[in-house]
Amino acid sequence: MAAMKTLLILALVAAAAACRRDEITVRREPKEKSPDMAALAPTARPHGVRWTAPHGWSERPGTDMRVATLIPPAAHGKAEASVAAFPGDVGGELANVNRWRGQLALPPMTEADLPDARKTVRCRLGQVLVYDFTGAGARPSRLVAGMIKVGGATWFFKLSGDADAVAADKPGFLELLQGLTNDAS
Repeated sequence: MAAMKTLLILALVAAAAACRRDEITVRREPKEKSPDMAALAPTARPHGVRWTAPHGWSERPGTDMRVATLIPPAAHGKAEASVAAFPGDVGGELANVNRWRGQLALPPMTEADLPDARKTVRCRLGQVLVYDFTGAGARPSRLVAGMIKVGGATWFFKLSGDADAVAADKPGFLELLQGLTNDAS
């Protein structure tokens, strides 16, 4: 019995020693460098589409997702136009229309609603599908967006900002869309 007690005590001591946690050690490791986003961005304008900024508008180079940003004169308030190009159809017409409507806190549309909301602008590349939406509120925002498929990419041209500024700048924006041509470079 004493041998059994001793064996039991030894087993408990061994078990307790085996369950002992290792000490926590702290060490400093250098952080992995994240890739430079500027290095990942396209270095040149994608080929396929060329445009001319309307008179008085300034053009800035692209950023991460944009090919270019166009700034109309600020005489009528705050507005800007963006140009983006993505491979494929980027979810399709309805998905893009509802994304734009969501930016203005408007309810989504259905496929059956598209023909009544859509206008087209002809250019040398074909037809640009154009949508014009205005949000609600005391100082509503407005968005005029055009999309056209060129080669294997979908190009998006979007004028957005204060409703009054977008209304004043829309003729210049439509002129830009009508002037789209093939970039032969």
